[in-house]
Amino acid sequence: MNEQEKITMTDVVLWVFSDGRKGHEKQSLGLVQAIERLVKNSVEVCRIAVGSSFKRLTAMPKPNLILGAGHATHVPMLLSKLRFHAPCVVLMKPSLPTILFDLVLVPHHDFCSNFGNVHATRGVLCPIPDARPDPTRGVILLGGDSRHYHWNTDAVVEAVVGICGASPEKHWTICDSPRSPSDLLGSLSPLPNGTTRQWRTTSETFITELLNASSETWVTSDSVTMLYEALNTGVPVGVIKLQTKRKTNKLDRGIQDLAKHKQVHLTSAGYSIDPELSMMPPGQELRRCAKLCLPLLKNGVVL
Repeated sequence: MNEQEKITMTDVVLWVFSDGRKGHEKQSLGLVQAIERLVKNSVEVCRIAVGSSFKRLTAMPKPNLILGAGHATHVPMLLSKLRFHAPCVVLMKPSLPTILFDLVLVPHHDFCSNFGNVHATRGVLCPIPDARPDPTRGVILLGGDSRHYHWNTDAVVEAVVGICGASPEKHWTICDSPRSPSDLLGSLSPLPNGTTRQWRTTSETFITELLNASSETWVTSDSVTMLYEALNTGVPVGVIKLQTKRKTNKLDRGIQDLAKHKQVHLTSAGYSIDPELSMMPPGQELRRCAKLCLPLLKNGVVL
């Protein structure tokens, strides 16, 4: 959307409820970031911690739109909606009936009742990236045992070696995570075009900066947040497949759906990413969701 296409409106106040979890905050603030880019006039963002007093809320600028992610935010959001007569947008599948919210943005692997207010998103939302892919750089992000997948270190190491070998022109940064076995990176023999990094030695922004600079990213099946953050950068993404623990694995269903629509490449199809993958421009999904919010925002603007 260019400058001429931006929505013109009076100053806008957004309330963002937070449960303190960084992943939830990234989703909400990413959506706020996209909304700010779609409106011409100023936007005031009020971040509100769950448990804030009613006295504090009444002293704040009245909201035009209320946002939040995380189950703990649902009741405070709805109480604020009733008290301040502002539409409510919830991110992720809510624990309360969806009919109570004006707009529900749900990852495509989740199912919930839809009263015309539910829209599926391509996984969890991420802030618009500052993607500057370097054709000589790639990244491999490794997870660990989870409630959705079995972990097999030998199979993962084999896949990492295969990926590095299939693209010798790239230098690969290979990162573990808090759920990774302690000896995972040590199980990798020195690779001529690979460098390992333990998550304990990195900064809070390291992975985001790494993804923004990568021209190709691979993640293990269990690392679903990293998968969608990688897709958000607009570069080819591969998935190192793990064995699912159950037949009804919603995360695996989402990955299979992405593969079906040629949005990710699976190791079961080889270690060289399919050149026919369909990549979305960086931040496109977030901008699409922000546009869904605009009708609510326009109706709630105080003129």
